[in-house]
Amino acid sequence: MGTNKRYPYLAAQRAEENELRKARKAGPLQSLTDVQIRSHAVPITHAPRTPAMWGHAWVRFGDVDVRCVVQILRWTPDAVGVAVPVDEDWLRCWIWQGAVQRLESRTDAWM
Repeated sequence: MGTNKRYPYLAAQRAEENELRKARKAGPLQSLTDVQIRSHAVPITHAPRTPAMWGHAWVRFGDVDVRCVVQILRWTPDAVGVAVPVDEDWLRCWIWQGAVQRLESRTDAWM
C-alpha cells in the first residue's frame, strides 16, 4: 500500500483522534486547580487569536494519559491553558508548562 503524499500527516492525525475518543470514555478531562495555577497571585497571559498557537502536550482523561496536539490559549509562569479537540468539541483545561512542547504548526507533531 502506498503513502499519502498530499497529506503525509493524516494517518497519525486520525490515530490521535481515535486515541482521544477512547480516552474521553475513561472520564472527564483533568485540569489543574486555581491554587496550582496561582491565578490569584500571578498574571495570566492570553495567546493572540491569530495566528493560533499549537503545542504537543500530555493531557489526562480520568486515569488515561494521552499525548496530543492542543491549541495554546493562555499561560502563567507554571501552567498553560489549552484546548483539546475531541470530535466536534474543544475541551479546555490547565496543564503544567513542562507537559507542553510548542509547535510551529499544528501538523508538526504528526510528521
